[in-house]
Order: sequence, then structure tokens, then C-alpha cells
Amino acid sequence: MMDMLRPLDLTVLAFLRSVLRDRPWTQMDVAAGLGVSQSSVHRALQQLEASRLLGDDDRRLRDLLVHAVAHVYPPQLGPPARGVPTSHSHPTLAGTIRSSDAIVWPHDGGDSMGVALDPLHPCVPAAALRAPAFHELMALIDALRLGRARERALATQRLDDMLELS
Repeated sequence: MMDMLRPLDLTVLAFLRSVLRDRPWTQMDVAAGLGVSQSSVHRALQQLEASRLLGDDDRRLRDLLVHAVAHVYPPQLGPPARGVPTSHSHPTLAGTIRSSDAIVWPHDGGDSMGVALDPLHPCVPAAALRAPAFHELMALIDALRLGRARERALATQRLDDMLELS
């Protein structure tokens, strides 16, 4: 029997849709890309399959992100920190959204200062630094988790473009 969708499950799906989208992949590729164990990836893939999110229908992923991610994985903000820009602070949205409060995933390898946002999973900041497409998708997910109506609308539009739904 499968459990509910865990943060790593959604993180694995985001990695598959952004980095490995158009090429063959193995569990080892996903594990190495995210910096997690192969057994964790295996378990995530089983849950994604059971949740009917693993197939080619990106609309399911879009619906989950746009309508539920903020409620299922509410954002946890912390004190100012050095880290990796996310949400409206990622370059994808930073050009259209002006804010005095930068948002970052705390990480020693980051080069930005801002309000700390706990990433969906601890592997996200390091993996995002290695994979720009993954970084962008996870930042959009955070904009959907954290943003107000305008940020959410812009993130949804960009998400549709990334998933080739528009």
C-alpha cells in the first residue's frame, strides 16, 4: 500500500520533467542528479506511478502544482540567509516581479541574500545549482506555494510554457 505523496516524490517528478524530459534515464541518473539514494528514488517512482503522475500527462502535474501544492506543502519562511534564489527571486520571475524581499533556499553554495524558505526537500538547493532547468521549475513551484495572485498567475503561465501546455 502506498502512502501520500511526499516532498521527495514531487522533487523527483520535477527533476524528470525538467532535466530528463526528452531522453532515456535510469533511477541511478535521477539519484545522482538529486544527490539522494537510489532506493529513495525507487520508492518515489513507485508512489508517482500509484498516484498516476509518472505518465506523459503533464496536466496532472500542472493541476497538482497550481491547485494543491500551497496547501499540501505550505511554505516555511525563516530568518535572512545566504542561499539560492527561488520563487519570485529566480531570474524567470525576477524580471517581471519587483520585490524588496528576496527569497532563498539556505545553502552555503548560494550567492544571494534573502528571507530563507525551506525547500520542498533538502536536496533541492544543491541539485538546482547543478541543473538550471530543475532550478527554474522548483522556483516556479515555490512561487505557487508562496506567491500572491500575480506571482501565482505568472508562475502558472511559465509552468504551462515549460510543460508545453500552452
